Amino acid sequence: MNVIFHVSSGDVHDWKHALSNAQNLLADETVETETVTFVANGDAVHLLVEGTPVRDRVEGLLEDGVRCCVCRNSLQNRDIDSASVVDDVVVVPSGVGELATRQAAGDAYLKVP
Repeated sequence: MNVIFHVSSGDVHDWKHALSNAQNLLADETVETETVTFVANGDAVHLLVEGTPVRDRVEGLLEDGVRCCVCRNSLQNRDIDSASVVDDVVVVPSGVGELATRQAAGDAYLKVP
């Protein structure tokens, strides 16, 4: 199964909740996942840029093979340089475009939190 997580909140507690959901899915031996993608748009882009207070958890997901994506439109609307995203995070043209494309391809969509 392919899964895509979507987070748009700017609240750090929501980020932690979303990251925990992704980690819990990966740890659940009863669920067979092929790919897991994590998409941040809106104010959640701060989750995947330098200085994020949850960098270690983001890097842990990346190390576990989770594809983490951040919305270029949201970065630009917040005057954040795309060069400031955490290493190995993919900048996609639009978060909603990535979500729609992945859902059309059959990914299970999870809005978190």
